[in-house]
Amino acid sequence: MKKIIILGSSGELGSYLSLKLSKSYDIIAVNRNETKNYIDFSDRKSIQNFLKQSKNIFGLINCYGIQKPIDNFSESDFEEWEKNVHINFINYAFFLHNLINKNKSSLKKVISFSGGGATFPRKKFSAYAVSKISLYKLNEILALEFEDQIDFNIIAPGVIKSKMIQEIADYGESLGEEYKDALNTLNDGGQSKSKVLDICSLLLSDKSDGLTGRLIAAQWDEISSKNIHHIINNKSLFTLKRIDNKYFNGKK
Repeated sequence: MKKIIILGSSGELGSYLSLKLSKSYDIIAVNRNETKNYIDFSDRKSIQNFLKQSKNIFGLINCYGIQKPIDNFSESDFEEWEKNVHINFINYAFFLHNLINKNKSSLKKVISFSGGGATFPRKKFSAYAVSKISLYKLNEILALEFEDQIDFNIIAPGVIKSKMIQEIADYGESLGEEYKDALNTLNDGGQSKSKVLDICSLLLSDKSDGLTGRLIAAQWDEISSKNIHHIINNKSLFTLKRIDNKYFNGKK
């Protein structure tokens, strides 16, 4: 079976994908709670120790990320702000750089996840948003640098019940609609994870070979084996582009 690394496998989405994809792939589930497959993304030695055993890897799914600090940029603890960007982007890029170089002949698929604020401005989440939009731009560049070798794609999973949603609820009413939406998500479970699974399964398959550098919104975008070749051949689909004088926030 092909080996897939799933980072952040103890989270709501990561644990779900690890379980479901294990039927088709050899899953290497990585999180801070694992004894065997342990990584602390604030510590590069921890990353290097894990990568020593990472050979013949076919795919990577990055579900890992932290959200805090939740505050206006000027009022944030800057060390916490910087830590967010280092963990979510800089040290993940370090991980990816080393993984690629250790698995040049086997690595074919890399999937990451977008987050709230990556495609539209969002108050009090600047560190998280900056790290996620940086990840998107790296994804676009690597798609060009590794064209016909490795496919790099990002999924926007939508609002799913998770630790991050709980953090927003715990922050309180001063977040306004964000707070209300978080409470609703905690009550109803948020959007379905099954659509995310379907997209991951498609992106890991050879049917999607050549689809790269895209950002796919699980909630809105229609993507399946039936239209995948149309999407591959239309390189402007599922990318971030400017629409003059407007923000594109998706359908209502």
